[in-house]
Amino acid sequence: MTGGATPDPPSRERFDDGLQVERTALSWQRTGLAITAGSLVGARLLAPGTGWWGIGLGVAGALLGLFVLVRSGIRHRHVHRVLTTRLSTAPHAVPLDVATASASAPTQLPGAVLPAVVAAAVLIAGLVALGYVIAAATAAAASAG
Repeated sequence: MTGGATPDPPSRERFDDGLQVERTALSWQRTGLAITAGSLVGARLLAPGTGWWGIGLGVAGALLGLFVLVRSGIRHRHVHRVLTTRLSTAPHAVPLDVATASASAPTQLPGAVLPAVVAAAVLIAGLVALGYVIAAATAAAASAG
């Protein structure tokens, strides 16, 4: 060796054995359970004042929560498989080449579909709740005045 330090050769060691993937999966499970439980409680509270609309919104929210639970399990298994069987020679890189991906050896981490769906659903639920509050306040003001 003359003078300069040579970089370490590429490693094929496993990913960090910390529990990051498991913590993320548990976080998504808590999110799904919270959406499901909150939707069912909301349906119970809204049903007397809104009738079938409140029940329908509660059921839709509960279905979203179940969707999040199912997708979080699928996402966790996929991420774990990618990180444990990746074909990359770089120790901390996951190749993004879709052409080389296969069902037996996936090389691409999942996208942001699940967070986007949850964010959109929360935005829609917030707008519906805001509309309900404004409508109730308007109705109360009209009947009082």
